[in-house]
Amino acid sequence: MPTKRVPIARQPTSKITIAAIRLFEAMRRCHCTCPGDRRSGDPRCDGCERWWSLQNNLCDELRTPLWIYPCVENPATQNPYLGWKPNLEGQEMWKALVNASRELRRAQRKATRPRRAPVSSSPPELPPAA
Repeated sequence: MPTKRVPIARQPTSKITIAAIRLFEAMRRCHCTCPGDRRSGDPRCDGCERWWSLQNNLCDELRTPLWIYPCVENPATQNPYLGWKPNLEGQEMWKALVNASRELRRAQRKATRPRRAPVSSSPPELPPAA
């Protein structure tokens, strides 16, 4: 009896972990102080060195394929170099990490927020008079 084989449509997705969100948040706090044009061969500033180090750790954490490098790219970035094409997969990952970071902060605020007493519709009962 022949079997009917139906392929499973699987999309390779990377799982966003809390460690990945922490790395991404640290990357967003890095600021470039490079002087002038980067094409001149000047060494990278400390902010750029830290960003690329965190970027490599983030790629490892997300288990992104090697051909998607860098694994995140800010969609608002405009690159003046000729022949530059945006990394669409990296931009999608940036958006996903921004949303995951926002949701994590929201969940942390909700967990630390003091709980309110439930509101009852009946007036509070008075203790009996002695």
